[in-house]
This record gives sequence, C-alpha cells and structure tokens, in this order.
Amino acid sequence: MPLIPVDSLEDPRLEPYRQLKGTNRTHEMGMMVAESVRVVRRLVESECQTVSLLVSQRKVEKFSRWLPDGLPVYVIDHDQAEQLIGFDFHSGVLGCGIRPLPPLLDELVDTETSRQSLVVCPRVTDPENLGVIIRLAAAFGISGMLLGPGTADPFSRRALRVSMATALTMPLYFSEDIGEDLQQLRRRHGFQVVGTVASESAIPLPDARRPERMALMFGNEAHGLEPDLVGICDEAWTIPLPGEIDSINVAVAAGIFLYAISRP
Repeated sequence: MPLIPVDSLEDPRLEPYRQLKGTNRTHEMGMMVAESVRVVRRLVESECQTVSLLVSQRKVEKFSRWLPDGLPVYVIDHDQAEQLIGFDFHSGVLGCGIRPLPPLLDELVDTETSRQSLVVCPRVTDPENLGVIIRLAAAFGISGMLLGPGTADPFSRRALRVSMATALTMPLYFSEDIGEDLQQLRRRHGFQVVGTVASESAIPLPDARRPERMALMFGNEAHGLEPDLVGICDEAWTIPLPGEIDSINVAVAAGIFLYAISRP
C-alpha cells in the first residue's frame, strides 16, 4: 500500500474530503465519502471503485492490516484532518469512491419471481432517516428502491454511514416523476402501490394483506405523502397508535411495515 504523507491542506488530492460537514461537493464530482472503519472497509470490499483513503497519522498502525495494496492512502496529521474535514476525526479513516451507476426502472423488476417488494421514498429529506430505511430495506429482503427528486442523497456521508454501506449494494433508482414511474410498474409489471399514512380511514397494518408484487411508499417526515401520491395508491395502510401520539418517525415506521411484509 502506498502511504502518502500530506503536509499541506491545500493539496488538491484532498479535495473530496474538504469540509464534509457543511457541504456535499462529492455529489457533483460523481464521488462519495465513506466514514467509520466498518463503512470504509465495506466500500473497499464492494464492487464500487475506491479512489483513495485518508488516514490519521495516529491510526496508520491500527489500520495497516487491512489497508489495500495499490490504493493511495493519504496520511495526515490528526489535527490537520479535523481542519480539513470540518468535524472530529474520531474514526481516523475516510474513504473516497466512485458512485455506483443507478439502474433503469425496469431493471428493478425481477421477472423470475411473482413475489417482490420495492420501497418508494418520494421526499425523505433527512439523510439519516434515509440511511436507516435503506438498511432496513436490505435487512428485510427489499429488492430495490425508488427515490424521488426531493429525497436526500443516499451516498452522502451521513446517509452512507447510517446505512452501514448497504446503499452500495441496494439498487437505487432516481425517479424524476414518482407518480409516472409507479404507474409504469403497475401497467407493465403488475405491481400494486401501497401508501403508508397516518389516517384512521386507512387499513390497519394487522389487517393488511400484502400483494404479491408491491411498491411500499413512505412519506415526508413533516408532511407525509402528498395527496396526489395517495390518490394513485391501490391501498393505504396505517400503524394503529393507541396512545396520544398521532404519528411516529418515518424510519421507525418503515421498520414496522417492512417487518410485517417480510413475514410469510
């Protein structure tokens, strides 16, 4: 492994790692930055191309057993690293990789099986909520996701960290028009669309019967699903809440719904 000492914060090779807390510049560069030892290792071991690693001088010896051969590893003073990235560099390692190519809509569909579930997020704006949903989708056997234009970047540092790098392997389709894409899934592939809502008029989750092919849609953190999206759903499901709280966090709700539909 080529260990490359870096003395100047102005070194252009450090550009992907600059001020990560306040910006998402890697999006425009077609790159992504992985944070934490486990997520960086999963990036390195994935099919995505890893461009470089940034390692604190304090942690080089600790990480030396798994640092890959042939990959540039920039070694930087710990305090300088914090100035560069804009937050506490407690993990001591970051990795920069090329974003995976997104699939086409039809490539989300498994034509070999009649039972399939997709997750749809038209406008989940918090990257940590999105990261949790991606990880849950992977845990409960979801085969792909549709992300609307207002949804957080799944390859941002925070989303990638919270998803524990499952965003690297989950097929993520970036939709320009969620409504139209759902209609195409219905017409061409027989999917039924299920919207998750906080409404007494919706089907309580314990009474719901999952369709063989379904697209399960989760709404925005503050506003839920837009009325036009609710209008194209074949069914609307809800989690009955016996207490005084009328709704729960979208990522928590996603875990409940995804567990329910994963059961035989």
